[in-house]
Amino acid sequence: MHAAVPVRGQLEPVREGIGRLSDHKLLVVEDSPESLQGLLLALNDAGYETTGVGDGREALRVFYEDPPELILMDLMLPGLSGTEICKRVRAVSDMPIIFLSAVDDEAQKIHALTIGADDYVVKGAGIGELLARIKAALRRVRLNRESGSSTHYSDALLQVDFTRQAVTVGGRSVELTPIEFKLLAELVRHEGQPMSSNELLEAVWGAGYETDSLVKWHISRLRRKLSAAMNRPEPGMIVTRRGYGYAYQEQDAA
Repeated sequence: MHAAVPVRGQLEPVREGIGRLSDHKLLVVEDSPESLQGLLLALNDAGYETTGVGDGREALRVFYEDPPELILMDLMLPGLSGTEICKRVRAVSDMPIIFLSAVDDEAQKIHALTIGADDYVVKGAGIGELLARIKAALRRVRLNRESGSSTHYSDALLQVDFTRQAVTVGGRSVELTPIEFKLLAELVRHEGQPMSSNELLEAVWGAGYETDSLVKWHISRLRRKLSAAMNRPEPGMIVTRRGYGYAYQEQDAA
């Protein structure tokens, strides 16, 4: 087990054109001491306050005792895997989680995003890209907190509580993953207006994703869950507008 390594940095201009960042608190989980130290130094130079640990159980302890604003972690960790940490954090928090892994496999990426990760970066990516993804994840959190005065959406079938991240369809609770909830929230906030795959990728996952297969897959899962809550085919809540994208249609009483 590697002890927690707190590293605090002064605000500095960020290299590689990323810009000036505020001192958000990050938890970095990496079992290679050399890689961990390199990440801490890079993030320190970017103006972040960081705590680094090399063990999954130690990471969870730090999360509970001194919650960060974002977690950056490997998949394969001693003590407790990154996916298990992600599941436990998601049970109590929606803070951004970014996986940084040597595993460059589409199925693994989809699994990580499905259980609640906000992003997945393959090791070997430049530090500029990693900083951009961290900045985008933190920006999404800020924008979500600032977005509009409305905390609820409701029509004849669907009710969404944005604050509690709770969804009911026809009075039945629907359990959604954080990614599925973000997708639904974006669509209902733009009710009746089609959103392209690129717009949804940017809003939910952030910059850097260039494939719409991720959106299609999660939209399909979201539709199935809405259908299951109704015990019948999903009643045209999320429609595909060919050439434009996806839109949420307000539901009328039957």
